[in-house]
Amino acid sequence: MTFNNHVIPFQLGNNTIRGNIVRLQTVVSQIVKRHEYPTNVESLFADILTITACLGSRMKHDGVFTIQAKGTGDVNTLFSDITSDGFLRGYVGLCSDFTNKETNLNSLMGSGHVSFTLDQGKHTKRYQGIVSIEEPSMSKLSELYFNNSEQLETKFLTFNYYDINESNRKKLFSAGLIMLQKMPDKNIFDEETNEEVWQNSLNFLSTLGKEEFLSINITSEEILYRLFNELEIKVYNKIIIKDQCRCSEEKIKIAIKNLSKKELKEIADKDGNVKVVCEFCKTERMFSGFD
Repeated sequence: MTFNNHVIPFQLGNNTIRGNIVRLQTVVSQIVKRHEYPTNVESLFADILTITACLGSRMKHDGVFTIQAKGTGDVNTLFSDITSDGFLRGYVGLCSDFTNKETNLNSLMGSGHVSFTLDQGKHTKRYQGIVSIEEPSMSKLSELYFNNSEQLETKFLTFNYYDINESNRKKLFSAGLIMLQKMPDKNIFDEETNEEVWQNSLNFLSTLGKEEFLSINITSEEILYRLFNELEIKVYNKIIIKDQCRCSEEKIKIAIKNLSKKELKEIADKDGNVKVVCEFCKTERMFSGFD
């Protein structure tokens, strides 16, 4: 059901802090399941999907928000994007003989970088920020991005059920997170008060456990009020996230027609047919008649 896949913005301390709570049930489970990755990669993938949903939900105009990590390790690519309509998708690129059991991002990806890209069409400037892969998780890398590029103190607390036995997942959300962000001080005399609210919010957040956050028996609003009721919390409307790819038969036909005869011959079967499998949704399509 769509209400089980959402982002809810909120603010604390009279907009001293803004944040999002993200809880994704069927969206993440369906996207992850169709790729059949190893469990440690599923967990990494779930985290980048929820972080993308969190940050991309802030778009004010039609567009696409993308997080892409490129590395030299056994995981060479992590990719996730979301449209302003809430359509989320992603994939992971692995080496052909992948056997890595690590959960640490550095151990899986080696050296490399992560780019955060916001493209809201021709009437706005395309924005991209880049950070090196020098943290053990996507949540820590995202914090580094905001702290360095945006000069905003930011905290991400991510959860997913991919390290939990499958038989115990039925009453749990697949993945989610809470993000907190300290807003710039509007008045220098409020700096001490704002810092106190920030530290209190971090302390309250640290009390949240995985089972509590992922439980389908607790609403996102209940979690927020349990954690932050002492901090003048204001909760906004849900933003619905959907598992929907943007591939289409027409787009693929255009791409194939732009290939040279040599390139077509290399990818076609003996009957001249071209099979295309979408990297994101795994939909298979067969094309012919390009002679």
